[in-house]
Amino acid sequence: MSKFLILGPVTHDTILKSGSRCQGVGGPVYYQSNVLSALKAEVTAVITLGRDDNDLTNYFPPDTDLVTIWREETMEFENFYPNLDPNHRVQRAHIPLNPIKVSHISNIDMDAFDAALVSPLSPMDVPSQTLKYISQQGLPVYLGVQGYLRHLEGHKVILKPWKNHEKFLKYVNFLFMDEVEAGVMTGQLSPSLDEISSKLLLPGPEEVIITRGSRGSIIYSQSQDDTYQIPAVPPKQTIDPTGLGDTYLAAYAFKKQEAFDPQECGIFASLVSSLKLEKKGAFQGSIQQIEERRSQFFP
Repeated sequence: MSKFLILGPVTHDTILKSGSRCQGVGGPVYYQSNVLSALKAEVTAVITLGRDDNDLTNYFPPDTDLVTIWREETMEFENFYPNLDPNHRVQRAHIPLNPIKVSHISNIDMDAFDAALVSPLSPMDVPSQTLKYISQQGLPVYLGVQGYLRHLEGHKVILKPWKNHEKFLKYVNFLFMDEVEAGVMTGQLSPSLDEISSKLLLPGPEEVIITRGSRGSIIYSQSQDDTYQIPAVPPKQTIDPTGLGDTYLAAYAFKKQEAFDPQECGIFASLVSSLKLEKKGAFQGSIQQIEERRSQFFP
């Protein structure tokens, strides 16, 4: 059984879509823990959370081992989806300073895990020293880039280039982003393989994975010296896109423990993402459902 360490903030989320409004728990660690639990992996989640919001931990799968770093405030996000495009999202946020420091995780036995999933939601959430410490323990690091690009203008979230990314990426094995974030990272709306390689692969990552919504995803593999085009698996209905990228990352990391091939891992992550998109909230499917969906699209 695969064992994962996941790190990041838990959030209060407000979702605005098609005239509806709902509130609940959020954050990559929440969505990832549900994916990994549903796939029967063991999960330890290191989370930051305001002391008054202890009830949010009740939404995590009961088999997730929670290591809570208590802070004064919980991070808050408002996600507005003006149409059915999951990549078209307008965000507002309240982002307190809640970093996960080396001292918070130094007593965790890193030898017990197969990989670490690191998912900041702001540039302050996971300092480079923390990434360095995890990497030095011999754990493959899967990093969602989104937090390092996010900044606030008032309460509105905007994306800015990650100026010192080389300092962080040398401790990262697998780097995940959507195509908008890839454009911010490289300075190009549609970055080429050369631009991805020179700016993102050369500093350290073995693979860069870019999700593109209904157009699937692209995986650039330095170790295989190849590029993989992964098709999107159409959902039967589009209900809830929040946490889709986090779901893809967790599913990819899970499959990577048994299949080295980036194409196979990408297809698996695409299948899991399709199933998640069809229902509200985090992924609650099963291996059997994933295999049934695979047989429909990849006979």
